[in-house]
Order: sequence, then C-alpha cells, then structure tokens
Amino acid sequence: MRISIVSIRLPLLLAALLSASACTSTATVVSNNNGPTISQARAEPYNGPKYRVAVSAFDYAAAGRSGIGGGMADMLADALVNTNRFIVLEREHLDEVTQEQDLSNTGRFRKDTAAPIGQLEGAQLLIRGTVTAFEEHCSGGSIIIYSGNQACVTINLRILDAATGRVVNATTVNGTSGSNSVGIIFTPGTLPVGLGAYSKTPMEQALRNCIETAVNYIVNNKLG
Repeated sequence: MRISIVSIRLPLLLAALLSASACTSTATVVSNNNGPTISQARAEPYNGPKYRVAVSAFDYAAAGRSGIGGGMADMLADALVNTNRFIVLEREHLDEVTQEQDLSNTGRFRKDTAAPIGQLEGAQLLIRGTVTAFEEHCSGGSIIIYSGNQACVTINLRILDAATGRVVNATTVNGTSGSNSVGIIFTPGTLPVGLGAYSKTPMEQALRNCIETAVNYIVNNKLG
C-alpha cells in the first residue's frame, strides 16, 4: 500500500513543480559576485568618475535575423545611459556625426552654431557581445525551461580596455521569459528597430531580462 501512495504522490509533485516553473521569469549571470543589487546601485548617489564606453553591434549570424545584434546593442547602450554611471559614446552611427561636422564647417553655416572638429571623445572601454541563443520556444537544457515553453536569450559579453586591447571582463548572461517580471529598471520603452517584431511576446520579456541583468553585472563589477 505504501508503494501505491508514493507512486501517486510523485507524479502530483512533478506536475506542481512544472506548473510553478511555467510562470517564472528569470535572468542569470554565469559568474559569481558580491556586489549590490540593481535597485541598490540605482538608489546609491554617484559622483565618481564615469568610464567612457562604446558598445558594438552584437554578433549574431542566424539567417534572416540581421537586426537582432544591432537591436540588442542599442538596448544595452540605452540601459547603460540610464544607469547614470557611464558616458556612452556613439559608434554605430558615428559617420552621421562626422558628416554634420564636415557640413557645418564648409563656410555655409554661422560659426557660432557650427559643430567644432577635433572634440570627439575616445572610449576607455569597448563592450562586445555575441548572441549564442535566441529561441522563441526553449527546447532542452533543463526541465524548468522546457516545461514553461519560454523564450530564451543568451549573450556572451566581453569588455576590452581600449588602450591595451586587453579583455578586462567576460561573462555569459541568460534571460528567459514568463508571466512575471524580474524588475525592469533600465530598459523601459519600446523595443528598438530590429527587435520590434517581438513586441508584446515572451521574447520581449526575455530580451529585457537579459539586458537588464547584463547592466546589473557591469555595475556590480565596478566598471562604472
């Protein structure tokens, strides 16, 4: 009789675990650190020096999805600006800035309104990313992800010292979707061009969770 009770309880327990996992949204950094939470970092007054950083378009070579890498880089750059811990420099569209400088210094514009040449700022840190997983329906990996039928995003981040070319930090960030948010602070607003097709889908939540957690990691590791 005891064997029968156990055999009944085990399926019920497994079903309860799977049901709970279906409504959980997660984002994790595959690294250990003892820094403050993202809410604590945001509330903490900050008057110290700010690193000048530039974010490159993320590498992602999947067919028909060319805008994903650029869109995720835009999300990260915007989120870094929102932390008020970094001076974020434009790189993907820097040619528009230089074109305006060249145009305004042709002698056709008022000198007091012309953008001066020679004052662009160099980056101290370069942030590169690679999208290693972008699944609207996660498959495999763990029973929790599979049972929840969630969207999943994984990125590898590398932070380089522009002066020496050295990799000063590297990590992997995972983000998944669910019915609950992990706390969106630095990535509000609409999705950028290249990711708009995922608006109001589980993938949108996975993207926001992933970028939010990446920024949390950067702040926690005292890079800004």
